[in-house]
Amino acid sequence: MPATRDRITWLEWIGVAAGAAALVVSFLPWYRAEGDQGTQLWIPVWEANFLAWFPVVLLMAISVLLLWQRFGKPVQMLSSLWLTLAVLAVVMILLRWITLPAPIASDFGLYLGLIVAAGSALTAFLAFRRDQDAARAT
Repeated sequence: MPATRDRITWLEWIGVAAGAAALVVSFLPWYRAEGDQGTQLWIPVWEANFLAWFPVVLLMAISVLLLWQRFGKPVQMLSSLWLTLAVLAVVMILLRWITLPAPIASDFGLYLGLIVAAGSALTAFLAFRRDQDAARAT
C-alpha cells in the first residue's frame, strides 16, 4: 500500500534514512590524494566536483519528497520519481569513480555512498512495483 497522508510505509522510511545516511557519509573521505612531501590528503564529497556532490543532493531531495508526502501536499508518481533520481545518483557516483584522475584514489566514503544510493534505488524499485501492482488491482 502506498504512503498516505496518515502514514509512511517502511519502504518510504528506508528512502528517508538513505538520504540522511548520504548526508552523513558525504563528510567522510570519498577521495584521497598524495600531497606535498608524501602526506595523504582526504577529500570529502563537498570539496569535489558536480558529479561528486550532486548525487548526495539528489538522495537528500528524495528524503524531503518522501517526508513531504506525509506532512505536505502529496506528490504524484512519487515512486517513479524516486526511482529515477536514485538511479541517477548511482550512475553519477559510478561515473565519478570511473573518471577519477590518476593521482586521486577512491576512499571508503565513496563506497559507502554508492551502497546508500544503490539501497535507495533498490527500495525505490520495490515501491514502484508495489504501486504498479496496486494500480493494476483497481
